[in-house]
Amino acid sequence: MTAEKKFNLKVDHEICQGTGYCARVAPDLFVIAGPMEAKVLIAEPTEDFESQILEAATLCPTRAITY
Repeated sequence: MTAEKKFNLKVDHEICQGTGYCARVAPDLFVIAGPMEAKVLIAEPTEDFESQILEAATLCPTRAITY
């Protein structure tokens, strides 16, 4: 049995501007918790979320999302 791929999802709060793109494209993974603050809801999502993670990271204007 092969282990499922997991990500280590993070938002760099030093550069996050809270634009909300991540929460719009991946609402299961991100929420806007306040002004200029995106919060990760699932820190180690599985490969089932890969397309959402990649889209959120690509759309982030400050590249604050790492995985």
